[in-house]
Amino acid sequence: MMEVPLKKSEQEMAFENVNDLTPIQEFYSGQNIFITGGTGFIGKLLIEKLLRACPDINCIYLLIRSKKGKNVLQRKEELVEDLLFSTLREKEPTFHNRIVTIEGDCSLLNLGISMTDKTTLIRNVSIVFHVAATVRFNEKIKSATAINVRSLKDAINLSKEMPKLKSFVHVSTAYVNCLYNSINEKFYDPPIDPDKLIDLMECLDEKLLDDITPRLLGIWPNTYVYTKSVAENVVKKHAGLIPIGIFRPGAVISTYREPIKGWIDNLYGPIGVTAGASIGLIRITHCDGSIKMNVLPGDLTANGLIVSAWEIANNRRRNEDIPIYNYVSKDNPITFDELKYMTAKYGMPLPSKKAICSFNRHIRSVHR
Repeated sequence: MMEVPLKKSEQEMAFENVNDLTPIQEFYSGQNIFITGGTGFIGKLLIEKLLRACPDINCIYLLIRSKKGKNVLQRKEELVEDLLFSTLREKEPTFHNRIVTIEGDCSLLNLGISMTDKTTLIRNVSIVFHVAATVRFNEKIKSATAINVRSLKDAINLSKEMPKLKSFVHVSTAYVNCLYNSINEKFYDPPIDPDKLIDLMECLDEKLLDDITPRLLGIWPNTYVYTKSVAENVVKKHAGLIPIGIFRPGAVISTYREPIKGWIDNLYGPIGVTAGASIGLIRITHCDGSIKMNVLPGDLTANGLIVSAWEIANNRRRNEDIPIYNYVSKDNPITFDELKYMTAKYGMPLPSKKAICSFNRHIRSVHR
């Protein structure tokens, strides 16, 4: 009787073609990756591009918390059904099997991970992307510290126990040192030692912390950049202990080309301003129209993040020279005046059904 050959899985065929892989695809070949913040905007783009462009990645462990009455499995299902994954779904219908949920919460001590899941991560993970953060400018200092500072410290401590660890990438922001006119790819002095800030948050009640927040911030504009600045010093303190680096993107907006042109799932930054203007809610923007905006397409940002992990692993520095990547729109900037012009040019022919007034946005110039 003739034997019918078994159909090879897409993953097995990918391994057979390993010689055709690029150096970066080879780096990710067969790896197990741990991602925090994977349900956020950048996190989604990162997961999608990793699975689509590096089909022989073994597994992505995704830290997810229960939210709004949905458990982690329901939230994973919601994630993989997103339109963003439609191209990947056509290419690999079972891609969701390579995403393994880890129940946890970055606002909790030790990421809220169980001992069983911790053991799994330590045994298997070789690449870590710490993307999780609260990006609200008015976040309470206690919550911002827990998510933006302590969770990073806990993730680093966890990664120290991973014998297979090749690369750890902490996602910061280009605005983390906004007090300086010129920001180089180096560390700057934080407003406070991270361990002291964490201890302070654990010792004082939230009401007292709210009262002293203005004194803590000083000249820092909000709790977001304050805690993100402190977080970078957490990375500096662990120099030489693990292969680690910092990725600082500018303001991330909708995708440029892939997997879907113009995809976005939030109203942060200039997207919120543009949406508000398109429905006639925002009529005036109070700013200097000649100032260059530091905006970056989401898909290019995900590409930069993926490459940075590869570069960290392949170009180990000295202890005092941790790699820092400022990912900004230096070569192709756009000003606020240009944003206004393009918003009108492309927005007015396609008015929103939710518009309450016609588009009529003015830039009220402020000269410094």
